[in-house]
Amino acid sequence: MNHDKPSLGNKIQSTLGPFASKVNGNIYITSVRDAMLAYMPFTFIASIFLIIAFFPIQQVTDFITMVLRTEDASVWQEKLLYVNNATLAIGGLLVVISLAKSLAEKLETNVLQCVLTAFVSFLLLTPLDAMEAGTFLDITRVSAQSMFLAIIVGIFSTVLYKKIEGKGIKIKMPAAVPPAVSGPFESVIPSFLVITTIWVIRLIIEALFNSDAMTLINGTLGIPLTMLGGSLVGMVVVKIFEQFLWFFGLHGTSIIQAVMDPIHQVLEDQNRVASVAGEIPTNIISMSFRNHFASIGVVGAIIAILIVAKSKQYKEVGKIASVPYIFNIGEPALFGIPLMLNFSFLIPFVFANAVTTIVAYFAFYFGLVPIPTGLAQIPWTTPPIISGYFVTGSIMGALLQIVLIVIATMIWLPFIKVADKQICIEEAQ
Repeated sequence: MNHDKPSLGNKIQSTLGPFASKVNGNIYITSVRDAMLAYMPFTFIASIFLIIAFFPIQQVTDFITMVLRTEDASVWQEKLLYVNNATLAIGGLLVVISLAKSLAEKLETNVLQCVLTAFVSFLLLTPLDAMEAGTFLDITRVSAQSMFLAIIVGIFSTVLYKKIEGKGIKIKMPAAVPPAVSGPFESVIPSFLVITTIWVIRLIIEALFNSDAMTLINGTLGIPLTMLGGSLVGMVVVKIFEQFLWFFGLHGTSIIQAVMDPIHQVLEDQNRVASVAGEIPTNIISMSFRNHFASIGVVGAIIAILIVAKSKQYKEVGKIASVPYIFNIGEPALFGIPLMLNFSFLIPFVFANAVTTIVAYFAFYFGLVPIPTGLAQIPWTTPPIISGYFVTGSIMGALLQIVLIVIATMIWLPFIKVADKQICIEEAQ
């Protein structure tokens, strides 16, 4: 049996390898991933100000109000929201800009002009609202709620620009004209045709559907994707598939995040908007849920090793891997135990995260723990317990993470015991 396992692993890896290579090599998927990664730092920056503005301990809020000598907390909280309005509140704009840049670089075309063209195209599809004094742009229309529109526009406008440019449809300047001068002139026709196409698309949407692009896309594409990515079943399937890829040496997180990040970020932003408005968030599954509750699994292997390991190998691995895992960095465990392609750990490695995901979901569903507020969109490297407290604004979030870590450890314990015993025998020989 043992001799068959490596061949089975190699067979599965050879099957999944080309698929993973195509996904990781697809310029559109990688551009979406690059855009989401570029957007993430701003979620963290805004979260710092939002945490201060809506600190989960009322005494802290009262103390700040007293020190600043304001009438009430809303006076200084409003000032802190300036940063939120310039970052998270324009998430769609940030994504369309960064996606167009990434894709233009991969297509080897005019990066700056593609970014500006995508930016204008995105705004062109965003209708203005009327008021007595004139018209204005509702900032919610360019927030993370427009994430799907931003992705589509960023890809479509950049690809169209590249195709037009590739046909040689541009103003050709004499060779003696410096590139800094000729560049803008050569981009006039491609940008004009892209923007005209987007304008026609807007007119068609208004005429046929009496709607706007964001509403149409969120209704036809966003809602089904959000229902799938925001459901317990969808989240469990995602975690199992992600761990399955990791087991066979493929970067599961990198492969699934380009698809799931926009969905979970939209859900996260809905929670944030509700929290800022003083309402109770309703989306259990979001970016915070995925990063800080559904990803608790492999840490159980490290803790199990620290508890029961008697072999020299596992004792050393436990020491080395435990410190990075405080910050959710699991590579030392993956390669040191090792976990990848180690069929002794197939079951806990693939399914432990799914179990903790289910437990966490029902803890939120039954109201045992407050749903993540969306105010603290902290990095996935934030240590457990600390992250649980901040994303939920409650000590119950930290306690839930402790429970999930205990559950993950219990799942891993029997498998670690068996493997450690075998290693002890080998070391004795």
